[in-house]
Amino acid sequence: MIRVVCADDSPFLRKVLKEVLEATGKVQVVGEAKNGKEAIEQVASLKPDVLILDCEMPVMNGLEALRRIMDECPLPVFIFSSLAREGASVTIKALEYGAVDFLLKPVGGAHQLDEIAPELIAKIECIVRRNKFRTGAKPVVTAAVGVNKEASPAKVSRRQIDIVAIGSSTGGVQAAVEVVSRLPAKTKPIVWVQHMPPTFTGSFAARLDAIGKVRVYEAKNGQVLEPNSIYIAPGGYQMRVRKNATQTVLNIGGVDRVNGFCPSCDVLFDSVAQFYSGNALGVILTGMGDDGSKGLLNMHKKGAFVIGQNEETCVVYGMPKIAQQIGAVDTEVDLFNISDTIVKAGGAEH
Repeated sequence: MIRVVCADDSPFLRKVLKEVLEATGKVQVVGEAKNGKEAIEQVASLKPDVLILDCEMPVMNGLEALRRIMDECPLPVFIFSSLAREGASVTIKALEYGAVDFLLKPVGGAHQLDEIAPELIAKIECIVRRNKFRTGAKPVVTAAVGVNKEASPAKVSRRQIDIVAIGSSTGGVQAAVEVVSRLPAKTKPIVWVQHMPPTFTGSFAARLDAIGKVRVYEAKNGQVLEPNSIYIAPGGYQMRVRKNATQTVLNIGGVDRVNGFCPSCDVLFDSVAQFYSGNALGVILTGMGDDGSKGLLNMHKKGAFVIGQNEETCVVYGMPKIAQQIGAVDTEVDLFNISDTIVKAGGAEH
């Protein structure tokens, strides 16, 4: 039985969430908190497996509570977020601070919580199985047990790279912050799919733009790819590259889900394989499921070099694992050396 604490200032939402979670027979709600201060106390005393945390609460907001919890008694935290742009910005910060994932509050209110319960339970079970959080230790993405941040990157040969394509999902915000903050100023154009809903990808791109040496944009249809720039696929739309004799432009369009996602890593990777063949570099980071594996294999078969994040530093070793298993990955490295390996392979230069 997975032990959960729910922190939200709405008694009705807490009540309904408790009923929905416990109805699955897999979860026991062992504590409830109406503000951030109580959330800290509940986590410290009850030591649950998971905390579900709202960001907007009185006395102490969820963001401050999250920072305290990650310092004092870290555990997997799921953020309850609204679709509002303000909520998106706060959620990106929460993910950067160590929350493993977020859940959108139903537009129709607490009455619709049962609609998102299966997805939430699946995510909770996956994270708990990973057993990445230990008493007195930071989350794996910020201080992985047994991982040396200064370890040498994989030995790779430099080649002609004209584009870098990256895919990520659960745990991807923390991973992206780590990768982008370490990239040098000179890079090949980077196209990136992070599984996120509309309004969130703009905040995600803005945050990455603020911390790195390269420009980061939420991609727009028809945008011309330029070096020293990262283009984040907008939530709710598929992103592809299209190359002509003189330039490469982004095609943003199509709302059909592929592998359950829109945007989908496979859609982007397949387009890169089509137009760049061997002059491309693929990177697959932490995430649940198998999105990206088929597209990476397509890239790999056409001569592209592919880097996978290793199991030890993934919040969820799902997408990289499947890509590795089907033979799409040339080398696996820890998160802290992804950027250096991109440089070594020819995707950037110091």
